[in-house]
Amino acid sequence: MESTSRLYQCTRCHQQTTICRRCDHGNIYCGTVCAIQARINSLRLAGVRYQATLNGKRHHAARQTRYRLRHAKKVTHQGSLASPPYAPIQLLENKPKETVKIQQGAILVCCFCKKPVSAWLRNDFLRRRASKKSTGLQACPQAP
Repeated sequence: MESTSRLYQCTRCHQQTTICRRCDHGNIYCGTVCAIQARINSLRLAGVRYQATLNGKRHHAARQTRYRLRHAKKVTHQGSLASPPYAPIQLLENKPKETVKIQQGAILVCCFCKKPVSAWLRNDFLRRRASKKSTGLQACPQAP
């Protein structure tokens, strides 16, 4: 059993997550799926911010010009296809996510390595202890 573990909510999906000290490296997401989705969203927003700048607008216009020149002969103005008389609708079931309930005597496991963790949970990161260096002024040798 670990001495402590951390309990936190994923910043993307808000799922409650338990992580052991070995796996804890300042994680804020519940797993790789949320981390990858957050990264994709971050890159998309960075692209939107770049497109709003003057250089972004110029590069976008040049790229569109090159695209139109490449596909100039392929452009045809045919109408769109007729839609079917009925559109099948797929039914979606609204199933809530399974939540982890801490019960008396239940064994908690790390959500990353799946090893058992202690029931003593932290809500914050572990802090490194301050070094024991002196904070006073140090004498510097005089230059010749």
